[in-house]
Amino acid sequence: MVGAWIVGLLLVALLGVALAGPSAAGEPAAERIRRTTGRWRWAGLALGAAVAVAAGGYDPLGRGVLLAAPLFGLCVLAGVVAGESRVVVRPASSTRQAALETRQVRHYLPRRPFRAVSAAGTALAVLLAATTATGSADDLGRAGRALAYDCGEFAGATGPWAGSFYSLPLALVAGLGVLIAALAMHRLVGRPRPQAPAGDLVRDDAERRRSATAVTGACGVLVAIPLIGVSLFTAAGLLSNPCRPAWWTAAAWGLFLLVPAWTVLLGWSAVAVLRPGHRADRPAPVPA
Repeated sequence: MVGAWIVGLLLVALLGVALAGPSAAGEPAAERIRRTTGRWRWAGLALGAAVAVAAGGYDPLGRGVLLAAPLFGLCVLAGVVAGESRVVVRPASSTRQAALETRQVRHYLPRRPFRAVSAAGTALAVLLAATTATGSADDLGRAGRALAYDCGEFAGATGPWAGSFYSLPLALVAGLGVLIAALAMHRLVGRPRPQAPAGDLVRDDAERRRSATAVTGACGVLVAIPLIGVSLFTAAGLLSNPCRPAWWTAAAWGLFLLVPAWTVLLGWSAVAVLRPGHRADRPAPVPA
């Protein structure tokens, strides 16, 4: 199974390289940027889908399923970074121009979705910290996979629980995703404006917004699916504990009530990854 996984990843990676082939001669700079970043983004999507499917069947205890969506998001983010790194449009003439301007991340990020993704990421971090702190070993001694209880007259444990058995690998993948997203945004904002064959600078803000939207959507997928899953399992675990205090019941129902909001965020994120900035204006040359 591992061999088939590796072969599949290699095939999809080769597909991504093939998609990012050379541009047609004389193609407008704006179209070249759109095509280059789009191809690498779709290559990341294809690779992410293969990785997610492979990860889903890797661990019968559920860690593979839990990590499938974050790994998918990582691959999409890697595709965005690769696409932004491949955007090189050289002028046909020997004259080069530079734009004197200050570009910041906030100029390109979709503000409200970004805030929602940030809130979801914070909620996931807080929830994982809480479940890790309260986790205990299951009946086979696997640390952090159960929630133990002791009511005096009887004791036991419920599970599966999102303790260290699940939370540590998830936190590792999510943290890596945040680093790749930061790299993607740094590359997106920092790369110089391309030049058209005539030497004019091309205003490619629409393409940068598309990439920033895709980054935001990939981060949304990366955190929303695990957040939904961990919320449901945590709420179920709290309610099944016979020794729970009253605030555990309130916390469990609070987690249930937040799931629709995270589901809406997941829907937006999926659309943002598949079709970012569909209505963005076509870039136009700007003076130096």
